[in-house]
Amino acid sequence: MKVRIDKGALITPLYRAQGVIDRKASTNVLACVHLVAADGALTFTATDYDVTMTAHVSANVDEPGAALVNGRALFDVVRALPDGVDVQMTCDDSHRIRIEAGRAYYHLNGLAPEEFPDVVEEGSGKRLQLDKDQVAGMLKRTLFSVSADESRPALNGVLLEIEPAGPTQAQLRMVSTDGHRLSKVERTAEAVDYDGTSHRCIIHRRGAAELQRIFESNDQGVRIEFLGRNVVFVSDNARLQVRQIEESFPEYDRVIPDQGDVRVTVSKDALVNAIRRVSSLASGKHNLLRMDLESGRISLEMVHADFGDAHEELEVPDYDGQPVSVGFNPRYLIEVCGVLDSKLESVSLELSDQFSPCLIQADEEPGSTFVVMPMRL
Repeated sequence: MKVRIDKGALITPLYRAQGVIDRKASTNVLACVHLVAADGALTFTATDYDVTMTAHVSANVDEPGAALVNGRALFDVVRALPDGVDVQMTCDDSHRIRIEAGRAYYHLNGLAPEEFPDVVEEGSGKRLQLDKDQVAGMLKRTLFSVSADESRPALNGVLLEIEPAGPTQAQLRMVSTDGHRLSKVERTAEAVDYDGTSHRCIIHRRGAAELQRIFESNDQGVRIEFLGRNVVFVSDNARLQVRQIEESFPEYDRVIPDQGDVRVTVSKDALVNAIRRVSSLASGKHNLLRMDLESGRISLEMVHADFGDAHEELEVPDYDGQPVSVGFNPRYLIEVCGVLDSKLESVSLELSDQFSPCLIQADEEPGSTFVVMPMRL
């Protein structure tokens, strides 16, 4: 294999591969990136069996061939090269990779390309074409509340539901929860090539995180394919294959309250800034934010047994209900406000009492619903 390629084109797929490769096993094939040079293109593939990333970039292929090299090492070498340089990569019969750029050259020990597993699933599954920004926005609003507890595999991913919503339209729904909070986002989308079939799958959080890397590109659309136990996301130059979590997602609608007895509307930015200031005393077990809600104001308080306490008040022009005091993990409230559109001016909080779930929504962003469970005061 002998190929010449611009550093800028080379660094993007290598960056995307970093979240897929197994960095702990430096000599394992799962820590490697599989390279194939042919027909004027360089193809990159990385996998950990659950997530498989494939990317294609244009290149000058002097000698077609394949190579298998540690993905982290190759990324570090290429990243350190000056911007704008042409990079030449050569692989000899002993699987040693030579990387040249100007007067600099590097050698990386590789493995036999045939050792790389055949993990890319091909076939003609159900598919639909969607707007990338719309899907990316939904993923942003749900990925943050996915559970990291491996003992609860059903919660280790984002639930994706697709249902017909009319000719060439689909109702998209993403839901995630870690048991302490829940995120639910619904959108109606134009779906090219959609045949009206309903789909329901759980996308593992690692696959969803890598999907965010793909969404950083300038591609306008994304194609979703359902192939057996895998769901595949395809953009112009990248393909991400994710194994579905074969578990039953909890009945999330039972967790979402219909309407609370207390409803307060407050400036989103003012609330977030106040919580951040008050929670500067939060550490370890001292992460209880006390929130006193009453007509005209919200009082925020945090107490640290060793350091002291913090208090702040916000004016609330729109309040409906009786006074109530409730406790929250401040990080949960900050993260919810952080994933909402930055242009939103206000959010509403609804709850019934100090023991009931708190419903967080924004009138300016219909279809986005968040639930945060309270903490005992």
